[in-house]
Amino acid sequence: MRNQQTKLLALSHRRGLKIRRSLFSFLVLVICLIVAGSVDAALHKQQTQQDQAIVQQDSAPLLTQMLKHALVAYANRNYGKAYQRLLPLAQQNIVDAQYYLATLYDDGRGVIASSAMAAYWYRRAAKLGHINAQYNIGVAHASGDGVQQSLVDAARWWRVAAISGSVNAQFNLGILYLRGDGIRQDSVEAVRWWSKAAEQGDPAAQYNLGALYVNGQGVSRDVKTALMWWTRAAAQGFPQAIAALRDFHLPKQVKVSTK
Repeated sequence: MRNQQTKLLALSHRRGLKIRRSLFSFLVLVICLIVAGSVDAALHKQQTQQDQAIVQQDSAPLLTQMLKHALVAYANRNYGKAYQRLLPLAQQNIVDAQYYLATLYDDGRGVIASSAMAAYWYRRAAKLGHINAQYNIGVAHASGDGVQQSLVDAARWWRVAAISGSVNAQFNLGILYLRGDGIRQDSVEAVRWWSKAAEQGDPAAQYNLGALYVNGQGVSRDVKTALMWWTRAAAQGFPQAIAALRDFHLPKQVKVSTK
């Protein structure tokens, strides 16, 4: 029998979803009720001034209505208008406005791209409990994108997001624990966080978790459980899991790499 080499996926630096699934159906419903019309630059400016005046009234129902209009503009890819409407709301600590404003700065849509400003608004939204913002500010710290690079800070934010259920944060936190980057090395914790991500259906976590079970790394060696997780990942078309099942011949040790 030949030894099988299993490579674990490295840190995922993907940003969080721009429009979360929880908001998608809401946006579709609202858009269906909107009659599209062209608005010239003067009307855009007038609308922005009106929005800022409404913000100053600090009226929750009106703020909600303003956010609705901003998200409709965002969903319609009218990013300039979305920016104009999100900015005053973000300044009033409307957390969804802060998050979506950050994505505009992140991608340079409706405003000049600025990783520093994106990180600023992600951080503000993260402190107010926005899970995608918590994940994204962790990504910024891991990559040094708009902030000082720090895996310690990345781990801190990913832990917060992971506790709230972010599967990407759970996956990345598992990598940090396995490698001991920005956090104490702890294979048991890697197993714990990959287990949470795997249970949510993440195929990369399922694949990596299977490798740890084969090795007995952070968990008692259990080939049956390893094959179960690889089978789940393979069912989603995950190529590494498909290859692992094809080539698996009960090796004594699977070499793990996170490079």
